[in-house]
Amino acid sequence: MAGQRPGAGPLWALGGAALGVCLAGVAGQLVEPSTAPPKPKPPPLTKETVVFWDMRLWHVVGIFSLFVLSIIITLCCVFNCRVPRTRKEIEARYLQRKAAKMYTDKLETVPPLNELTEIPGETKKKKKDSVDTVAIKVEEDEKNEAKKKKGEK
Repeated sequence: MAGQRPGAGPLWALGGAALGVCLAGVAGQLVEPSTAPPKPKPPPLTKETVVFWDMRLWHVVGIFSLFVLSIIITLCCVFNCRVPRTRKEIEARYLQRKAAKMYTDKLETVPPLNELTEIPGETKKKKKDSVDTVAIKVEEDEKNEAKKKKGEK
């Protein structure tokens, strides 16, 4: 037991070689300490940080916000966006429409303005009668006279 076994030497040599290859791969993954100074941290990002084209961060955020807001407003104007309403608002709008319809219905029954402004018993200025209206009036007068004559007999 204390002695070496026969044929064990080459096996140990093979195992040692495999172990050396593995240790060499692991050693390549280890980071070597650097003697270079550490990289400085970038300055903190504030609203006065110059982003690009000599504009500060708050300039860029403001311009971007205005651009997005203008797109939203344009889309809402082009497409009829429906804003959700409360039940009270819906009922109030319904009552307004109903009242407006009743008002227009009543307004249709009102006579024209020139009929409303006439005073009974007042004579109108006569317009020039056309030939047709004169002929009709003559016929009516003749009928009225014929009735009167029949009534007298």
